[in-house]
Amino acid sequence: MMFHATLDSTKIWKQIVDALATLLTEIHFIVSERGLTLTQYDSSRAAMVYLFLPNSVFQEYVCTGEYNICLGVDELVKVSRRMAGDDRLEFDLDENEKRLKIRMIGEVERTFRLQLLTPPEERIQSLNPAFEVRAEMFSDSFKQAVRDIGVVSNHLRVTATSDSLTFTGAGDTGEAEVFLKLGDNSPLHHLSVNNRASSTYALSYLTEISKAISSDSLTLQMTEDKPLVLEFAIAENGEMRFLLAPRVERR
Repeated sequence: MMFHATLDSTKIWKQIVDALATLLTEIHFIVSERGLTLTQYDSSRAAMVYLFLPNSVFQEYVCTGEYNICLGVDELVKVSRRMAGDDRLEFDLDENEKRLKIRMIGEVERTFRLQLLTPPEERIQSLNPAFEVRAEMFSDSFKQAVRDIGVVSNHLRVTATSDSLTFTGAGDTGEAEVFLKLGDNSPLHHLSVNNRASSTYALSYLTEISKAISSDSLTLQMTEDKPLVLEFAIAENGEMRFLLAPRVERR
């Protein structure tokens, strides 16, 4: 049994590590013949992170079983920062020594062997609930809305109608609103609403999630007072998804 993979782009790997590091302190990959998968809650269990990298993302990929690769985020980030832009990456799992070997091959060849952590006993299943709202928009517009609302508030309220998406927030110093209407020149390029929905989410989490988004577009899904899902492509054929619990307000 073995796991071996190569990746020609350090940029892709750094994007993945940086995205996971926004909310997680440990990273628990499950590698199989299909590719690399991660499904984890953050430490407060207010947010869930899902990642899938198909084996086609890698230039070489050999996996003859299913393996748990659990690593500390800080250590993985430090190693990733040592990668040069033109390095070719090789990943090998040493089950006997409980190490993940990361080799960087460029003008010089460097090898790091990271100690594996004990994987969690709980096997978290990815959640795929049905949503009343599905919106596709440019990522920069969403990031801008998060920054705008953050000027006055610690929470962001998302309201969806048949042809618009509105982000609002209020605090001691005032209120803010970002209004996106479906149209030819709108950054909101698709909106499907089965029922009007409005929910509030912690801005601290949305700020961190915004940092993880590296694609030009994202998909936002929600239902009234239910978790918000932000989904985007990563590493071309890969998929990343953040699920954030709402702030349920007393009525």
